[in-house]
Amino acid sequence: MGRFSPEIAQTLRRRWRTQVRTLVLRDRAWCYSRRIRPGDPAQGWKLHVSATLLSANEVFSRVHPILISYDALFKVPAQLEMLAQLNAGVSQFSQVGKFLTIYPCSVAEATKLARELHLATRGLEGPKIPFDARYQKNSLVYYRYGAFRISRKGQATVGTVFDQAGNAHPARRASGHAVPRWLNDSFERPRERPKQTRRTGLIGADYLPFKVITQRGKGGVYEAIDLSVSPARSVIIKEGRRNGETAWDGKDGYARLQREGRVLRALRAASVPVPEVLREFSQHGNRYLVLEKMVGQPLLPPNRYQPAKISWRRAQQILERLGAFLSRIHAAGWVWRDCKPWHIFICRDEMRLIDFEDACRIREKRVLPWGSRYYTPQFSQNSFCRRGGVTEDNYALGVIAFQLATGRFPPSSLRRQAALCDRVGCPDSLRIKICKLLTSKR
Repeated sequence: MGRFSPEIAQTLRRRWRTQVRTLVLRDRAWCYSRRIRPGDPAQGWKLHVSATLLSANEVFSRVHPILISYDALFKVPAQLEMLAQLNAGVSQFSQVGKFLTIYPCSVAEATKLARELHLATRGLEGPKIPFDARYQKNSLVYYRYGAFRISRKGQATVGTVFDQAGNAHPARRASGHAVPRWLNDSFERPRERPKQTRRTGLIGADYLPFKVITQRGKGGVYEAIDLSVSPARSVIIKEGRRNGETAWDGKDGYARLQREGRVLRALRAASVPVPEVLREFSQHGNRYLVLEKMVGQPLLPPNRYQPAKISWRRAQQILERLGAFLSRIHAAGWVWRDCKPWHIFICRDEMRLIDFEDACRIREKRVLPWGSRYYTPQFSQNSFCRRGGVTEDNYALGVIAFQLATGRFPPSSLRRQAALCDRVGCPDSLRIKICKLLTSKR
């Protein structure tokens, strides 16, 4: 969509607030079309309409008149930031893409609504909803059978659904469970849908994934067997989904992975210890990077935020070694922007670095800020455009060194930082280096 402008986000936010103002009920997370009535069913075919941050306003403007004409019960996020959280899928992967949820009063209403909503939203973009059934190819409309009762917090109860005989069944949000086995698919249209073929589980022609490392809206990360070489080898495959976690600048999982491929090749040429890109390709509209598998362990285990043992000596060692690699990255013209312990692997005293999908050029300013909580300076978290320079990497390096030395994230007060360093016997020379990194404005 071209170069990013903060005005785009501000305009879309304002337009969204105007659109949902007419909805009669709301809480902190959701806006609702109407109150629940005694005659509303407790379960049935639930419809979802997908959207990105950039398409949400247009999707809603097209479907709203249709839903009002049916007097349908539905909900949408109260703020577009809530949609961004849903589409990220960090807390619940099953919620990706569920921009608009509709609770039809009958099977007939559900099928009629699905058709009309599909026709109204053709040509617009939205992420694929993971475990729902898609109404038609490339449609933004999805469906599943589930519970309708809505709690005070705006969440449909998951629990159980009941078949025609009154038997209870778990309402599972998993692949292949959108349509219960005891129920016919009311949306099936014979002769329009080809029979499903048995899936081989392959990515591309040569890669057999056997472990999901992470799964979120922008794409998955998998450990796989590379069958293209003999003997076969373990590799890491990163997936970038089209329309996955589309940000205000229009960049989705596909675009981020394309950039990561370019960055990794440039950094390896600069002697930075990053994974080798073995192959890059597209499949079913998504992008894939096949990477060398990093051996070793992350600087901190995935389930820990602080080291089990603190050591200012180890902090000094990591600061010097990681600092040297960051200097190489910066000398090559890049800033990492995602430097954190789980992206730093140690094996036999060697250090390797991973995850560079949001790296950018040092001088780039017209890009969205990026970084993880605790490892990003505060001024960067509350802005639409980053500052030039390498502040993000310097700050993250200071945080990591402070953690290893004290077992704490650095407090905002310089006096408290110094007190924690003194408590563990951290020498003044190291404390001063850490303080400079945490207050760097470059």
